[in-house]
Amino acid sequence: MQHLPTLEVMKRSVRAEVCPQCTQREPEGEWPHLDQPRPCEPTCTIFQNLPRLRLIVHRVHSNTMTPYEDAMREMICQSCNNNATAGDYCAPRTTRDCPLSRYADLVVDALERIEQVR
Repeated sequence: MQHLPTLEVMKRSVRAEVCPQCTQREPEGEWPHLDQPRPCEPTCTIFQNLPRLRLIVHRVHSNTMTPYEDAMREMICQSCNNNATAGDYCAPRTTRDCPLSRYADLVVDALERIEQVR
């Protein structure tokens, strides 16, 4: 039995549950290899911030997304370098073009399930 590091399990979970729904994914169709990164991962705000997201999910316990979104805005968005308008005035977050903003609920759900079994 192979025991993967938690971060690797989280990457695979995001690839399986979030990436197929992402509007910014590469047009390669379905990605059958969950153990291999997609071409878009280096610029994806979800994958770039997975360690911080893991910390947020570990610390925040709530039945609503608001505390998670607040923690993401504070711990991730305020120091994001992906866009010239990062922080409180982030245009991609406001227009929901940022993958982290758009799919935060799916990411949190996936990471919470992993945290529960680890």
